[in-house]
Amino acid sequence: MREAVLDGGRISSREALHTALAEALPLPEWYGRNLDALMDCLTDLGEELTLRLTGRKALEEALGPYAHALLRVLRRAEEENARFHVVVEEME
Repeated sequence: MREAVLDGGRISSREALHTALAEALPLPEWYGRNLDALMDCLTDLGEELTLRLTGRKALEEALGPYAHALLRVLRRAEEENARFHVVVEEME
């Protein structure tokens, strides 16, 4: 199983978030850099993958409601794709 890490403490904008996601995850070239496209990509993953999100508090401070929407997308993708797993580290 592959593990990817997304460090929320290094993300300061939506653009930076989608760049970090594209670097950390095996997303296709056509990834649309928005939450709908992310959902589509994560539910289509063919390989076993765990995404470890660190710095959740910093991510929420930087992106506000968009960070909450991201977390909802990640959890929903996890429910729909048995090969995708999310670990959110609550400790800072």
